[in-house]
Amino acid sequence: KFGGFNDYRGGGHSSGRLTVALVAAGVVAKKVVDAIFLEAKLIEAGGMADIEMAINRAVEAQDSIGGIVECRVTGVPVGFGAPFFDSIESLISHAVFSIPAIKGIEFGSGFAAAAMYGSMHNDAITESSGKTATNHAGGINGGISNGNELVFRVAVKPTSSTPRPQQTWNRDTDSVESFEVKGRHDLCIALRVPVVVEAVTAIVLADLKLIG
Repeated sequence: KFGGFNDYRGGGHSSGRLTVALVAAGVVAKKVVDAIFLEAKLIEAGGMADIEMAINRAVEAQDSIGGIVECRVTGVPVGFGAPFFDSIESLISHAVFSIPAIKGIEFGSGFAAAAMYGSMHNDAITESSGKTATNHAGGINGGISNGNELVFRVAVKPTSSTPRPQQTWNRDTDSVESFEVKGRHDLCIALRVPVVVEAVTAIVLADLKLIG
């Protein structure tokens, strides 16, 4: 597809290094939306809330693990986004999926909402500003920010570069063979993702602010 210019070994657009540019742009974007506060953090790794224990287990297993990164944004004005293609969820998702290894995203209650009654999921408005008693919607209604805290989580897959022996097809021998990845590789790339999530979120919000 790329005329032989892609680096199949994990470089170029297959590398997390490309996120350096996103983070740099995010620094500028945060200055544009200086009244908005963003914070992303790793809340789960390898299916565990105890990040350190999860990392230690990965080291012992000599295998990679993924994680869940949660982003919370306060100070988002009412009215960012649109009901259809340019919903704030669509724009954030588009940006977030530019980060390598992201495999899923959910806003507010996310997939848990599928198991709720509507009366349980509804966020009761408690004052004229639009503040709600709960925030199952994650600060968004109908694709538009509602003034409450913007909350979303992303799933980061375990990196494919793991020290454990694996099986794959060798095109030179036309057979399935065992191989091992050599060199230094992070066992949990999710540790590096929060700062990038903050950056791309700031970029989207800066765009929405400038669009008006």
